[in-house]
Amino acid sequence: MTPRMAAAITDAGSRSRRSSKHNHEARMAAIHAEAQAIVATGKCPRCGNALHRNSSMTGWWQCSCYPSPAMRTVGYVDMERYPKCDFQCFTA
Repeated sequence: MTPRMAAAITDAGSRSRRSSKHNHEARMAAIHAEAQAIVATGKCPRCGNALHRNSSMTGWWQCSCYPSPAMRTVGYVDMERYPKCDFQCFTA
């Protein structure tokens, strides 16, 4: 392989990586914008119950009927009373 061919292949790979990174960033921005719009309503898009912020990670929101497994096993939440909804989203 000549140095010229090697440079052309490297340049093409760099362009591909930049394009892929740009596509990923654009896709994540769209996902976060959609999540922020959902959080602004304050209601779960699946079941209509309230959303609450999970303080374990920045920007993590969950449906209020999505209790943690620890709450289920200890019995803090009456699971029969709540619909089974597993909606979660990230805004950050």
